[in-house]
Amino acid sequence: MESVPVAVQGPGDRQGIVKVTGLSLTADWPSSPNAAVVERVKAAARNPRIAWITPFTRSGRERFPLACRRWETLGFSNLEYCDIDEEPDPNQLSTLERYDVVYLSGGDPVAFRARLLGSQLGENLRRYLEAGGAVVCASGGSMQFTPNVSLYRLKTVDWEAVVADRDMYDGLGIVDYELLPHMNRFDTKLLDKVRRYSERVPHPIIALADGAALIQDTAGFRCAGRAVRYQNGVVSPIGDVVSDRSRTGHRVEA
Repeated sequence: MESVPVAVQGPGDRQGIVKVTGLSLTADWPSSPNAAVVERVKAAARNPRIAWITPFTRSGRERFPLACRRWETLGFSNLEYCDIDEEPDPNQLSTLERYDVVYLSGGDPVAFRARLLGSQLGENLRRYLEAGGAVVCASGGSMQFTPNVSLYRLKTVDWEAVVADRDMYDGLGIVDYELLPHMNRFDTKLLDKVRRYSERVPHPIIALADGAALIQDTAGFRCAGRAVRYQNGVVSPIGDVVSDRSRTGHRVEA
């Protein structure tokens, strides 16, 4: 899968944004393959110890054996379940540095946000990334690292109401854009709501098709897969954006 530069605001460019080099935000990996993400996990360690995190205990426990089998087909056999819902282990969640990779699965991003807040995992993830840790996420897990998770609400709520209430749905703000996974699954009506929403928010929206990922390294972010940018009501392919490699990260040009 071809990787191209993505122009986004680099972490560290404004207050509250931290400089990180180990973050990979995907639409649905590993459900859909992405060689660049596999290489990122392999680079973390020879046999990486991986924390596997999902927002709900019951469904997470049910899904974990399947996740182990899927990851093993990719060459990773050292997954550990981390609960942030009914049975959190504070010691496990506060010592993420023991893991070579932390993985956040998909799931309802609004509920995921509540679990991150309740378990204090959000701040632990921030420290882990600042220390050089590798984090890989899918779908609702990926959305946690953006400034806001309100895009998910566009599926059931009018876009103007979503804009009005978006202050209630702040994300971790590690990156300076919002993320829409699974753009290939949505009809034109919902995507038009995303476009209109983009007219009212102060940063870009990056939409990823299944199989796509945004991967950060020392040069900034690059995209592996199909993605588009929504900004100020304008929709443009990611590949059309020119990157600024003079900075740690790339900046979106209006």
